[in-house]
Amino acid sequence: MLRCSLDKVYWFNTWAWTYNPKLVGVVNVDGTRANPWLPFDLFPKQEELVRWIEQRSTRKEDGHCAKSRDIGFTWVCGGFALNRWLFERGYKANFGSRKGEYVDRLGDPDSIIEKIRMLYRSLPRWMLPRVMSDNSMLLINEDTDSIIRGESGDDMGRGGRSTDYFFDEFAFVERADGVDAASTANSECRIFGSTVNGMNNLFYRMQAGERLKATQKFRFHWKDDPRKLHGLVRDEETGEVMSWEKSTRRKMEDWKWGSEYDIDYASSVEGICIPAKWVEAAKSLRLLVHYEPPTRGVVGGDVGGGGKGKSVAVARFGAMVCVPRSWGHGDTIQTARDMLDYCAEQKFVRSDKHECAVTHLNYDSVGVGKGTQDALKRHKTAIVTHGVNTGNKPTEDRWPDGQTSLEKFANLKAELWNKLRYRFKKSYEKLRWLTGHRDAEAHDWPTDECIILPAERGGTDVATLCAQLSTVKNESNEVGKTIMQSKKSMAKDGIVSPDHADALVLTEANPSQIETWIRAFGNAGATR
Repeated sequence: MLRCSLDKVYWFNTWAWTYNPKLVGVVNVDGTRANPWLPFDLFPKQEELVRWIEQRSTRKEDGHCAKSRDIGFTWVCGGFALNRWLFERGYKANFGSRKGEYVDRLGDPDSIIEKIRMLYRSLPRWMLPRVMSDNSMLLINEDTDSIIRGESGDDMGRGGRSTDYFFDEFAFVERADGVDAASTANSECRIFGSTVNGMNNLFYRMQAGERLKATQKFRFHWKDDPRKLHGLVRDEETGEVMSWEKSTRRKMEDWKWGSEYDIDYASSVEGICIPAKWVEAAKSLRLLVHYEPPTRGVVGGDVGGGGKGKSVAVARFGAMVCVPRSWGHGDTIQTARDMLDYCAEQKFVRSDKHECAVTHLNYDSVGVGKGTQDALKRHKTAIVTHGVNTGNKPTEDRWPDGQTSLEKFANLKAELWNKLRYRFKKSYEKLRWLTGHRDAEAHDWPTDECIILPAERGGTDVATLCAQLSTVKNESNEVGKTIMQSKKSMAKDGIVSPDHADALVLTEANPSQIETWIRAFGNAGATR
């Protein structure tokens, strides 16, 4: 008992059992039948995970674990909490997930607390408490006054206090920022675990930002699981013996594999309008081309309502994107001033001594943007301001496939996003050409037709822009026209509003008045 309380790895490896229903009826490569009940013998990475969680709890700090599917993460977290529940007086663990049935459903081994019950029932009788209460979402050890409980949805972390708080599949939690803020007072040790879900969510920002130290981040890849790395699978139809990776990958699309197993934030969402690898190419392109931008630039301004919805302005000179700026206040009159000030500040001199300056501002003129529109009309400025309603019908511009925008897209928003998409696609193909590839994905496009992003060291706004560009999906309406994923749908996926990306999209608006004019008067000195 003393050793079990002091050494959790020993406790797992000596006394705990786990359960895998997928092994029922399975015949191993050597002809033996697999047993769904297995001794919980931790492999090295799982042992490392146990020690890592213990260290976070001891130091009273948060932890972030990006993981592959089916590597035992939830079982390890449940076992860790059960060990402390058994042996430490007054311990309290909370488990949270986006839906209640994922946290606890009696008899369902897919739910978290039922997994803990199964671990509990596998232990020797002499290790168990004399009195234990078992209710929905609540396990009480009345010998030690220790508790394991569950919560779900927006209520996670809002009440009470905990020793440790374990969040399951946090990348998919709706309104994750609110849950994060609410749970801060609940526990000093919160373990945020999840498979990945793209880049425009709090789980990604935790991994990519500086909020957590390197020691607070844990990566648990399927290759860390020797059962998968060295495992062999027999095809039931052909009898072919193949690796676990080959057998699993043939059952799913690449984006699904990236999300479920490969911890690939960039390729983990199906149907993305601008794939992350194209965004990375647009960042890399600035290092490989010498580009003299046009002297006249355009700013896209997305108007937010304050709070979480930010107002953002981003300038573009031809292919070159400048560092964005964002504001958190909801004052639409002040937003108009902020955007005009940003426009005035975007000045620089090309190598041929010509000065570049912003001449046009395209801003979101509907919703909260209406107040900014009224304020802009009252300002006397040399900058031409143009209100854009992205809900309007598309233009009559013709695409390479022969269709017009009106035939392809449901509204102007979808048209503008996809015009920007093709710029990024050309950046990707040009980068491949410049790096020596000569395949179907390589083409030496004129730099003016591409897009070049600033370095992420430009600040948080640049990193946010790059992340948001790869989060919005192309979808189809009932008549087959392309629409953009709604913000309500993004919220359900745990994705915040893409304010920075929407601002850049607005730089594509009104090409008949702006882009044609820029090309006619501003590109004389532009070179690759």
